[in-house]
Amino acid sequence: MESTNQNNHNNIATGIHLLTFGKWLFPLGNFVLPILLWMINSKKSEFIDRHGKQAINFQISLTLYTIVLAFIGGGVIIGSMISGGPSLWEAMDHGSDFPFWNDMGIFSTIIASGVICGTAIFALGVIDLVCTIKAAIKAHDGENYDYPLTINFIPHHDEVEVSKEK
Repeated sequence: MESTNQNNHNNIATGIHLLTFGKWLFPLGNFVLPILLWMINSKKSEFIDRHGKQAINFQISLTLYTIVLAFIGGGVIIGSMISGGPSLWEAMDHGSDFPFWNDMGIFSTIIASGVICGTAIFALGVIDLVCTIKAAIKAHDGENYDYPLTINFIPHHDEVEVSKEK
């Protein structure tokens, strides 16, 4: 009976991790679906609770990093366009010629910002895919998994105990 319970808990924890792929089905699916499964089952075992908190913290962290990178990249691009002044905007309005001939520095700044921030956002997506699959496998095997790059917005039970002891 204990083995069946543990298998059930492992499957629920695995499901929590895999439900983070819900972001590909609808916006915020990476939060809504795992949170629902975690809230319904978190009281059943510490194992489910820990995996649920890990998955949710990781998704919040990645979303935060992506937003910051998008704002940085977008800010640099918009700032570069603004610094080009009226001559750049006029050249862009006419559309007949490459608008950056007069100042290639603006163009290179825009391209570099897009490439750097775009690559970083892509790398976060790869990290998300790899780590989520790895966490799901660990959960299925009954092992704990700590995601990298995670800010613990929702602390784990063992972290709360350590902070109480101090």
